[in-house]
Parts: sequence; structure tokens; C-alpha cells
Amino acid sequence: MKITARQVEKAEERAAEQEQAREAAATRLESAPYSEVAALELTEASQLAARLRASARELREKYEEQVAADKAAATREEREKAAAKEITAAGKEMAAARKELEQSAEVAQRALVALMTAAEAYDGLVGRHADALAAAGLGLDGTTGGGRGLFTTAVRVRGTSYEGLAPAGALLWVADRVAEARLPHTSPVRASLAGLLGYRAWEQRGDGLMSGVPAVPVVKHPELPRVVNAYQALQASK
Repeated sequence: MKITARQVEKAEERAAEQEQAREAAATRLESAPYSEVAALELTEASQLAARLRASARELREKYEEQVAADKAAATREEREKAAAKEITAAGKEMAAARKELEQSAEVAQRALVALMTAAEAYDGLVGRHADALAAAGLGLDGTTGGGRGLFTTAVRVRGTSYEGLAPAGALLWVADRVAEARLPHTSPVRASLAGLLGYRAWEQRGDGLMSGVPAVPVVKHPELPRVVNAYQALQASK
């Protein structure tokens, strides 16, 4: 509800009137200092005066805040009118950029699901063929064989090795490669992904899996300024 200037004036007038009533009660008590009635009247008048002063002060503050807000709103409306062209351009460009980002995320999401599906199928095949070859008496001691170890399952077919994988590792591997190529060296995301992958242990696999996947184009970021001490700075200035 809007506060009007007249409401504030009336509240302040009421507070001023009550202050006069308090002063009158104080005068009566001075004339009859032992009168309990006069003392009670002064107490009540003082309490009411204090309440009315506080109420009027609070109303005045809210009114001034309201006036300031109205002025700011009017000023902002004027600024928005002046920047109408920029606002329209921002609305169009941001809406288009948002749509493109969401579509790209959808495409990437489908691609990652396909990646996980392929990784799961690959891992299942490694396990199945490893078990079949091992059951046929062909272990990993020759150029062809299969077997399961403590940490990995492997198949070797005429000298070519295929090792099992945690399907989630393929997902992390792709994310890590993109982060390493696109994010600055100082990004904590790069370190986090590298840690999840075992500090890029994927490249240490013995079967060369993913070696045929092309590298992600690298984005060059500005180098951070090198920190030097006072002596180095002095030497550099000579």
C-alpha cells in the first residue's frame, strides 16, 4: 500500500500534539508533586508520546524509501528506453545462443550415451572371448589366448591385444581430452578429471585402445604473468 505525504504529516502532527499533552501533564505534576493521579497521567502521556514519535519516524522513513524507489524506477525506465536497441539485440542473441547451446548439449548427450553403449559392448566381448579362449586352454602366455587377472581381462588374437575397460572410463577419457585441450592449465576441472582417470593411466594400456581417435584442437590461453621477487625485478629493470 502506498504511503502518502498527508499520512506522514498527520502522524507527525499527532505525535507533536501528544508531546504537548505530555508537557502539560509534566507541568501538572510539578504543581502537585505528590499526586498519584498526576504522576499516572504523566506516565501514560509519556508512553503514548514515545509510541507516536516512533510510529511517525518509521512512517517517515518508509515514505522516503518509497519516494526514492519511485525516482529510481522512473530513472531506470528512462535508461531502458534509451537502451532499447541494445536490449532488443541482447534478447535475440541470447535466445539464439541458448537454443544453440541446448541443442549442442543434446547432441553431446546422445553421443555420450552411444559411447557408453559401445564401451559396454566392447567390455562384454572382451570378457566373453577371454573366457572362451581360456576354457579352450589358450591362456595369455601365447600370441592368441585370453584370461582374467586381478585388475583386467584381456584377449590376444594372433598378437593383437584387447583389454577390458570400465565403461565409465571411456566417458571420463573423452571429457578429460576435451578439458585438457580447451581449458587453461590452471583450471581445477583438468586436475579433477586427470585424478579420476588415474593421472591419464588410459594411455598406459597395453592394447592401444582409442589410439585412432584424433586429437582435440587445442585452444591457446594467455600465459599467466610470471611471479618475480624484488631482486629479479631490480635486475630486469637494468
